[in-house]
Amino acid sequence: MELNNIDLNKIATFLTIAELGSVTAAATRLGLTRSAVSHSLRAIEEQLDISLFHRVGRGLVLTSQGTLLKQAAADVRSRMTVALEEVLGLAREVRGPVRLGLFLGFSRFRLAEAVDTFTGRHPNAEVRISFAPQAWLIAQLLSGKLDMTLSLRPTGQQAGSIRSEKLTVRPLVLVIRPSAKVAPRTFEKLCGLSYVDYYRSAPLIDRWTRHHFGGRIVPRERIRAWVASTDLALELALRGNVAAVVPADVAEPFRRARQLTIVGATGEPLQDHLWLNDLGDVGQSRAATEFRELLRRSLAT
Repeated sequence: MELNNIDLNKIATFLTIAELGSVTAAATRLGLTRSAVSHSLRAIEEQLDISLFHRVGRGLVLTSQGTLLKQAAADVRSRMTVALEEVLGLAREVRGPVRLGLFLGFSRFRLAEAVDTFTGRHPNAEVRISFAPQAWLIAQLLSGKLDMTLSLRPTGQQAGSIRSEKLTVRPLVLVIRPSAKVAPRTFEKLCGLSYVDYYRSAPLIDRWTRHHFGGRIVPRERIRAWVASTDLALELALRGNVAAVVPADVAEPFRRARQLTIVGATGEPLQDHLWLNDLGDVGQSRAATEFRELLRRSLAT
C-alpha cells in the first residue's frame, strides 16, 4: 500500500488512542466526539486490513501490528516536531538533555569545566552522565540512548556507524605521597610499595611497569585496593598509604602543591589516547551538538 493512500490524520488519531489506551480519553484530548474517534480507528483498520487493538472488555490492548505502527508513528511525530521547530526558528534556544557516557576510571576534573560552562550558558539544557564499561556504552550509543561517549580507544573500529575523533594524548604517571625518603626509582623499590588500581583484569600499574621496566610487573599482592575511578585512586594516594597511576594533568595541581610526588621513570612516558565517539550528525539535537563542540575544545587542549 502506498503512503499517499493513507489518511495521516487517522494515523495521528490511532497514535493518540494507543498512547492513552482509551477511545474516550483520545476523544477528549483531540476535542472530538467518541463516535468520530471510533469511526477513524475502524476506517484505518479496514484500509490496512489488520486489527490494531485487541478488544478486552472495555479496554484496548495493542496487537503486534499495532505496536509496530505506534512506534513508527511516534518516531515520525518526533522527527516532524524537531523539523518544524527548526523551520519555524523555535530551536534556536539550546535546551533539553545531553547524554554523555564515560568509561570507568575517567576523571571528573577536566570534564567539570565543560559541564559548568555549558550549563552556565544554556539554562534550559542539562547534562546526564553515565559511567559504565565500554561495551555497554557502545550498545547505548548505537541504540540512541547516549549522544556521545569518551573512550580510550576508537569505538568506530568496533562499529562502523560510530564516528571516533582523537582528542588528546594523556601521559600516565605514577604518584605517591611525599615523604622524607627518596622516591623509588628501581623496580625492586617499586615492588615494596602498595598500590590502588582500577580493573583486576587489566591493572594499570602492570601497563606502567611493563612500559618502563622491560615487561616486569609488581607482585599482585602489592595491589591493596581496586576502584573504578581515577578520582578515588587519587584521593587514596593523597592519604599516603598507596601509590597510583593517574593522568599527568590530573596529578599536576597536587604536584605543584607538593601534595604528591611523581615517581621518575626511564624512557618515553606511558600514554593513553582519549577519543570522542558519536553517530555523526544523525539525530543530534542542538544541545548535543553545542556540548560536543565545547567538550572537544576543552579536552583537546
